[in-house]
Amino acid sequence: MSILFEPIQVGNMKVKNRFLRSATYYALADEDGFVGEASVDLIAGLAENDVGLVVTGFAYVRTDGRSILDQNGIHTDDHIPCYRKMTDAVHDVDGLVAMQINHGGANAYAASYRGDDYMAVSVYEDMPKFRKPAREMKEEDIESIIDSYGQAARRVQEAGFDGVQIHGAHGYLVSQFLSPVTNRRQDKWGGSLDNRMRFVVEVTRAIKKEVDEDFPVMIKLGVRDYVGDGHGLTIEEGAEVARTLEREGLCLVEISHGISTERRLILGITKPEQEVCFRDDAQVVRDATEGPTCLVAGFRSLPVMEETLASGVTDMIGISRPLIREPDLIRRWKNGDTAKSECISCGDCFGTQEKGRHRIGCRQIKKENSD
Repeated sequence: MSILFEPIQVGNMKVKNRFLRSATYYALADEDGFVGEASVDLIAGLAENDVGLVVTGFAYVRTDGRSILDQNGIHTDDHIPCYRKMTDAVHDVDGLVAMQINHGGANAYAASYRGDDYMAVSVYEDMPKFRKPAREMKEEDIESIIDSYGQAARRVQEAGFDGVQIHGAHGYLVSQFLSPVTNRRQDKWGGSLDNRMRFVVEVTRAIKKEVDEDFPVMIKLGVRDYVGDGHGLTIEEGAEVARTLEREGLCLVEISHGISTERRLILGITKPEQEVCFRDDAQVVRDATEGPTCLVAGFRSLPVMEETLASGVTDMIGISRPLIREPDLIRRWKNGDTAKSECISCGDCFGTQEKGRHRIGCRQIKKENSD
């Protein structure tokens, strides 16, 4: 049997294989962040098709952290019944599902455009500009957001999820605190690495306080910034953050990038040697930590995944875009069709429909069907 289909223990979860569906925004919530049958069917379908651990697309923990209009929400208790339908459907097919929770910070585009309170870790001249200018977070804002993460995690557990994942990557709020590019504060939340990581440490503690002691808490962590001037979060700093959070009780670190101006890193993957985008970063984190890790970005072929796991650089394989193209990909591999993913890494998964809503899907399938 391939190492990819060996089980792994992640906290109190026994995951049946080494595949994690990396959290992906899927544009199916209504304007208030409520999920419906389409979301339930999507997530349950991934579990039924043998994804070991499915992580949902990010859900905002409060309305001033909403990045996209049709993004999932987990900011009130009213959301719990909808998500309970999702977790029941996953468990009915013997699957595991975790929810990723998030605050957009300066990337809360929807909050800006809706006229909601719109905040940033720091306000500076060359930061992105949206409809409403951001204001700099005050101490009480930061403390309130930390509490919102804890309350969101409580709702996640009450809704029947098997775990919760903090979104700590891709330039959202945790990344904004960690990165010296976006965190220019002079108080206890900025400056040194200890200060810059204070926010995510306090978020972790707030979550652990609100959920059961053995409830799995994980993070998708941008362990390094990829910015042109090289002045962002370094991999050595990212590894130290991972080590610190592991000591705080997180049971899985999913390794990704932080703030990035180099989109080419995860696109145009056509050769096996291009597949493991962040392998070097993963090795640094592996050397600094003890618990299980997951590596995401660029995986397309089984031999590359098997070699990556066998090398010990990571314990799980995170997959995102290929599952948009082929939701049954893991089952196909399990059943003996080991051809690589059909995803060509074009990056064209995201499209805009009428009235500003989005559609997530493989554009190549549409093109192929029209030829």
